Amino acid sequence: MKEKKEKISNLLPKLPNKPGVYKFIDKEGRVIYVGKAKDLKKRVKQYFQNKEQGVKTKKMLENTEDLDYTIVDSELEALILELNLIKELRPKYNILLKDDKNFVYIMISNEEFPRIQIVRKITDKKATYYGPKTAKHKVEKTFKILKKVSPFRHCGLEMTTEKDGSIKVTKKTIKYPCLDYYIKRCPGPCIGEITKEDYARIINQIKKFFEGHHEELLKDLKKQMQEFVSNKEFEKAGKIRDRILNIEEIAEKQKISDPNQKDKDIINYVIENNRAFFNLFQIRDGKLINQENFILQAQSLEDNEQDPEVLEAFLLQYYEKTHNIPKEILIPHEPANQEEVRTFIKNEKESSVKLLIPQKGTKNKLLSLSHKNAKIYADRNRTSWQENSKENENSVKELKKLLKLKDEPKRIECYDISHLAGTDTVGSMIVFTKGTPDKNMYRKFRVQSVQDKPDDYKSLEEVLTRRLSRLTVKIAAKDYKLKKATKKTTPEIQEILKKEKLLTKDFDKQTHYHLEDPKKKIAGTLNLLEINENIAELQGLYINPKHRGKKLGHKLITEVCLKSKAKRIYIACKKELAEYYARLGFEPIKTIPKELKNACLKCRDITGQTIWYAIEKKRLKPDASFSKIPDLIVIDGGKGQLSSATKVLKKLKIDLPVISIAKQEEEIFLPTQKPSIKLDRNSPTLKLIQRARDEAHRFAITYNRKLRNKKIT
Repeated sequence: MKEKKEKISNLLPKLPNKPGVYKFIDKEGRVIYVGKAKDLKKRVKQYFQNKEQGVKTKKMLENTEDLDYTIVDSELEALILELNLIKELRPKYNILLKDDKNFVYIMISNEEFPRIQIVRKITDKKATYYGPKTAKHKVEKTFKILKKVSPFRHCGLEMTTEKDGSIKVTKKTIKYPCLDYYIKRCPGPCIGEITKEDYARIINQIKKFFEGHHEELLKDLKKQMQEFVSNKEFEKAGKIRDRILNIEEIAEKQKISDPNQKDKDIINYVIENNRAFFNLFQIRDGKLINQENFILQAQSLEDNEQDPEVLEAFLLQYYEKTHNIPKEILIPHEPANQEEVRTFIKNEKESSVKLLIPQKGTKNKLLSLSHKNAKIYADRNRTSWQENSKENENSVKELKKLLKLKDEPKRIECYDISHLAGTDTVGSMIVFTKGTPDKNMYRKFRVQSVQDKPDDYKSLEEVLTRRLSRLTVKIAAKDYKLKKATKKTTPEIQEILKKEKLLTKDFDKQTHYHLEDPKKKIAGTLNLLEINENIAELQGLYINPKHRGKKLGHKLITEVCLKSKAKRIYIACKKELAEYYARLGFEPIKTIPKELKNACLKCRDITGQTIWYAIEKKRLKPDASFSKIPDLIVIDGGKGQLSSATKVLKKLKIDLPVISIAKQEEEIFLPTQKPSIKLDRNSPTLKLIQRARDEAHRFAITYNRKLRNKKIT
C-alpha cells in the first residue's frame, strides 16, 4: 500500500496542465476507470486529496495501482476519446449502457433500390438508421406491418439500372424473385416490376413513418389514392386505402399529444441498487411515437435523485448511437460538462440542439411522466426479495438455526434436473449469496450418463459428482496454506530436500514454496524454477508422511503452477508416479525443450528412469464458481433425490450439509432426520428455499428448451 502511494504521488507532479484523458489501472494491468479533464493535473490531483469521497470513488482508488494519460487539443476531443475508450475497454467503475449488444436499429441503405433491415450495429455511414431500440420483438412486429402497408425489399441483392432501363443484379445472394414478391411483401425491383422513382416514393413514406410524420404520410397516400380513382384504377386505389387504414390504426395508439409541434426527446431516470433506469419519450409532430427504456450500471453507483455524471454518460452514449436527434432535449437537471455534451450532440446532429430543464408547465409535466415510467421500469426489473437484502440475510440466519448448521449458509447451491420424456437431459446449479441470486456463479450441465430415458436419480448423481469432485482437494486441504519461503523457512526446506535426496544444485535459483499445517509446521514442499516466459520447472515435491492422503500434492502443484509467470510448466518424475501426474492433467512429452535440458543437465543427472510431463498454465485456472465451497446444498425433489445426493457426498468423502424440498407439500427433508420439516407457508425461511428451488428449475428448463430448439432447427 505504501509503495503504491509513493508511486502515484511521484506521478502526480508530472501530469501536464492540459486537456486530456486519464486512466486508472489496477494491479493486474486492467484499466478500471477512464475520465476526461480540462486540466489533467488539477483533476487527477483532486482524487488523492484528503477529503470525503463517494463509495464508488473510494473503492476505485483502493484498487488503483497505476495511472496513464493522453493529451488532446480540446475538451471536446477529450470527451470523444473518453467515450471511445469506455466502449473499447468497458472499465469496471465507468457508467455503462447495459446490454448494448442487444440493441437493434432499423437501417435504410443508400442504394438505387434501398433495402430496409433490422441490424445490431451501425456499419454503413451513408445509410439511415432509426434506433437504438431495446425491444427487438416490437421492431420485428412493426417491420411486418410495414411490409404489408408499403412493401419493400430487405434481401442482400445488389442491383443497378442499365442505360436501357433494365435492372442488373450484381450480387446474387438468393434466387430471385423470392417468396416476398409472390406474397406481395416486395414490389420486385430485382426483376424490374417497379421503377426507381416509384420505389423511392415508398422508401420516403417509410422514412416519414419512422420519423413520426404520420400526417404527411397519410396526406401523400390519400393524394395517390385519389389519382388512382380519377384514372379508374380501382384495384390500386383499394391497396392504397388498406395502407391508409393500417397507418391510421397505428397512429391511433399515440396517446400523448403536445400542442407545441416541436420535435423533442424527454429523458428522466431513477438510480437504485447500483443501476440507473432511464426512460426516453420521443415526441414528433406533437405526438409520442416511441418510448424506450435503458439501464446504466457501474460499480457502487450511489442511490441519488440526481447525478450529473450519470446523466452525462447516458446523453453521450445514447446520442452517439442514434441518428434520430430532435432540436429539443428535455432533461431533469444539468449534466456534468454541459457545454461539451451540447457541442457533442450538436456535432452528431450537424445542427443546433437545445438541452432544456423545464421547471413548470406542460414540459415539466412530461418530464414528471417520464420519471414515473423510469420508476415503473426499475420496479419491473427488481423483485421485492432481491431488493430487501436485510430480509434475505435474516432468512439466512434463521436457516442456520432451523438446520442446526455450524455456520450461516451464505452460499447456497441448488440443483435440478430437466428433460422431455428422457431426452436432452440437463442439470442446473444456481447460487444464492447471502440470500440473493448470484447469476455469475450459475452453471449448467449436459447429462451424459442418461440417454433417451428418464432417470432423475442417476442424472442428479452425475451432476453432483462432476461438480463436487472439484472440491475434494479444496475441502481435504482447506486447513493448509501455501506459503513462500522466508529466510527462516528456507534452510528448513533445504534440510528436508537433502534428507529425501531431492536437493539439486540450482536450489538458490529456485522459488521455494511450502504448505503450512494448522500448527504452522511445514507439511509439504515444492520449488519452482523459472527459465523464461514460456518455460518453468517444478522440483522437490515432498509431502510429510503424517499429512499424506489429504491431496496436499494436488494443492501444492496447482497453486504453485498458478504462481508461475511461464505459460507451460514441466516436471520430471519416476515411472511409478507417472499415473499420479496424468490424473492432475499433466501430459507426457517426447522432446524436452533445449533451454530446460541445458538447465537440468547442469544441476542433476537425467536418466532413462525419468519421465517428463508438462501442463499449460491456463488449464489450471480454477472456475470462479466451482472453486467455492457451498455452505448448504439444496436439491429439488423428495427423499429419493436426497438419497442420491448423500450417496455422492459419501463416495467423495465430503461432509457438507444437504437438504431437499418436495414441491407438493413443500416439505424439507434432511438426511439425518426421518420426519420432514413443514414450515408455515408465509415463513421467510421457506420462501428463501422455494426461491432457490424455483430458480434452479427455471434455469434447467430454459437450457433444456434451448437444446431442443437447436435440435429442431
